[in-house]
Amino acid sequence: MSKKAAIIVLSILIILILGLAAMMIPWNGKESIPIGDSNYDYYWVPYAISQGLDLKGGMYAEYAAKVQATGEDASSDEIEGAIANLEDILFGKGYTEAVVTKQGNSQIRVEVPDVDNVEELMQLIGKSATLEFRDSDGNVLITGSEHLSDCYAAVNDGQYVIKLEFNSKGKSAFYEATNNNIGKKIGIYIDDVLIMNPSVNSAIADGNAIITGNYDYSSANAYAVRIKAGISTVKLTLLTTETISPTLGDEALSRSLLAASIGILVIIAFMILYYRGLGICASLALVFYVELLILALAIVPWVQLTLTGIAGVILSIGMAVDANIIIFERIKEEKAIGNKLVPSAVQAGFKGALITIVDANVTTIFGSIVMIIFGSSAIKSFAITLLIGIILSMFTSLLVTRLFVNSFVAFNDESEAFYGLKTKEATND
Repeated sequence: MSKKAAIIVLSILIILILGLAAMMIPWNGKESIPIGDSNYDYYWVPYAISQGLDLKGGMYAEYAAKVQATGEDASSDEIEGAIANLEDILFGKGYTEAVVTKQGNSQIRVEVPDVDNVEELMQLIGKSATLEFRDSDGNVLITGSEHLSDCYAAVNDGQYVIKLEFNSKGKSAFYEATNNNIGKKIGIYIDDVLIMNPSVNSAIADGNAIITGNYDYSSANAYAVRIKAGISTVKLTLLTTETISPTLGDEALSRSLLAASIGILVIIAFMILYYRGLGICASLALVFYVELLILALAIVPWVQLTLTGIAGVILSIGMAVDANIIIFERIKEEKAIGNKLVPSAVQAGFKGALITIVDANVTTIFGSIVMIIFGSSAIKSFAITLLIGIILSMFTSLLVTRLFVNSFVAFNDESEAFYGLKTKEATND
């Protein structure tokens, strides 16, 4: 790399580091800053990271999903419908950050941050969905499982539709409803909230109906799941619940951040003292890596930072440093054994360390993916942050650190002492 190219590369990297720092550090001491004279605010990147219950505070509860008539475990479809119903209820009541997930084979976990009235929330969660078909005058024509037996996404004439199947009682009720409302609309309500308002084209006497529209599978299935929740006989039985104080979460977060900051500073000091010029390059790359990691945690939609997630972040930082150590030790080995010049030792060191770093990180990536697929909520949080951190650490160690080192070498390619590569020669007395 020429000196001119090195100046350009270093300038770009330093600008990126400073620019990311400016996006993240709350210079005004608040979560956001107004954008000019507009009505919008810019939220500092760390405050945009979604936090879990153990950091933000709130409540979580686990429920057993059983079929009310038989007491047997609910099926996957029934649980999916119950989850969709709970999500709608919680969102409609203002709990926009609530997370409802399936846990195990027949359990549902509900996590709700910032809860003021836990008792009211528990009553909401335990409530079954009410499905009603109403005419334009508000008269109830069809009622949940009393008339409707099934609802699912299907294909009709090459288009995705929503298929309705009525029981024997619903067959006659639906014929009467459609016969009296040809050319009119029949609204479909879940818990008094209108979710669909299809038009009636003809009287339907066989108890099978379809709702057409510009649907793909996802949208048709989403509507079908919500409707099916209204005919579900799933009963949720509370297994466990816990309320977490926001004060405890704030204290845990502040201590975790303090521990991470101290650890990073110790690592930077060690790298500079032991590897000198190479350590400076690694430290700059580490700062860049931490900034990229914070940015990724803020913009990746499925990240919800928890204490276990912070553990994954800290572990990935350690692995990022470990990759640099592998590279630098390989550079020192190439310099000592091959008696190469500094530029040649640097190139050979990065090349020789590549396979080792990739093998180690790919193994961790596969392990993270397995934990994401099969792990519990806490394990998934750890695995997601670890996965993001490992991918970014490979990028920074193999590319960003290399750019810094090559740029330094462009200005100083002879001083073995500066790069910590000078070895003592053995003498015979």
